[in-house]
Amino acid sequence: MKDKMKTWLQEYLKALQLPTKRKKIHIQQLENYLIKDKLKEPIRYQAENGYRYFVQIMNELTEEGIVTPVKKSPLNGRRPSLHTEWWLEKAVLATQWSDTQIMAVSNLMNLSKYRQHPEWQTVQEWKRIEILYSFLKQIEQYTWVTREERSFQLFREEKFLANEGTGLLQRLQITLDDLKARVYGEPFAFWLAPHGDIRNAKTVLIVENQSFYHTCRLLINRGKDIKGIQPDLVIYGEGKKIEKSFNFLHDITNMEAVTIDYVGDIDPEGWGIYVRLKETYPSANIGLAVSIYEAMLDTYLTNHTEKNQNENRTYLQRVVEDFQQHGRPDLAERIQQLWEEKRRVPQEVLSLDNIGRIKE
Repeated sequence: MKDKMKTWLQEYLKALQLPTKRKKIHIQQLENYLIKDKLKEPIRYQAENGYRYFVQIMNELTEEGIVTPVKKSPLNGRRPSLHTEWWLEKAVLATQWSDTQIMAVSNLMNLSKYRQHPEWQTVQEWKRIEILYSFLKQIEQYTWVTREERSFQLFREEKFLANEGTGLLQRLQITLDDLKARVYGEPFAFWLAPHGDIRNAKTVLIVENQSFYHTCRLLINRGKDIKGIQPDLVIYGEGKKIEKSFNFLHDITNMEAVTIDYVGDIDPEGWGIYVRLKETYPSANIGLAVSIYEAMLDTYLTNHTEKNQNENRTYLQRVVEDFQQHGRPDLAERIQQLWEEKRRVPQEVLSLDNIGRIKE
């Protein structure tokens, strides 16, 4: 009887095992399976002291590394006692790819992670590896294209390398650069100063809101500065969208020679956009459009609103430090006061009607 019980239990546990992690099971679940599903004779189980066999089987499975008692779980109160909860260990999977297969492609890609995780060694995964290997062998024949174009070329799915394919590349320790593929910046709205040359632009102004973007556009068309700033290029950041589209600036200007001023609403969200831009693109020369912020603060005396937003004091500290480094501790103090009072100043306080009359 014991041998049959062990075979049944081994088959049952094998069906429950997961390839990637161990699973917690209850001891009563296992005993009920033997009694109700297999023996179907509770009286026989009791008469032949089936519980004694059950305990022996659990001990043997523990020695074989199939199950492990959860030490902190209570005992079941029977003799001999068993823990009420057990860990069913991960399934041990056989390697599906031969060493010959792996070595054949290892000169151009790293398959060490697949040796550690045989559960990844699927037929579909190997087909994708073969596609990448074939491409890498002929990489010199290809030119740089977008990620989506390369994705479609290799896998007949333009979004594969942006989604599921990212994991594949990470496992193989391959980058998009290795595939001569690039993620180009998403285009944003911009306005070039009259008679300007976009490739030779030196100063760029990024504004958060659309209305102020149009105000700036009209001002530079009239040959006027924007509170002392004379940008060659004005960009409509469209709120947080600029954080993803910023790279487009690399495609239209000589970034190494560009100075970038940023101005957004005076509120936690506006400061957050600015700080994240600086952190995400540390090589870009991004700073605060101090004179425009000063004009917004001056206008705020008669134009104020309130709005609660998610607050990250790290953003506030970074902005305060930047104003201080610009030699404007007075503005830093006013910015901090607005933050503490949970007040905001939208860019819309500046318009064509009043921007020319704000004190210089």
